[in-house]
Amino acid sequence: RPLPDLIIIDGGPGQLHAASDELRQLGCAIPLISIAKREEKIYQDGRQLPLSLSRRAPASLLVQEIRDEAHRFAIAYQRQTRRKKALS
Repeated sequence: RPLPDLIIIDGGPGQLHAASDELRQLGCAIPLISIAKREEKIYQDGRQLPLSLSRRAPASLLVQEIRDEAHRFAIAYQRQTRRKKALS
């Protein structure tokens, strides 16, 4: 399968570095960014400071929307799994 063009990590610099280390061990050179929820700051692998985007910049809003959709999907899946376990 083709590899993704970008991986977005939910979390701050700590989660970004952990994912980056794993990708390096796998020998994958895929660009990574992470988004810290409370501050809505976007971190990029290899940079100390977050990207300087306005919270309302279209790129920032897109990344926030992707993150929020991933959360919604994960929560819905977890609820579905719990319902199945409760019924069995």
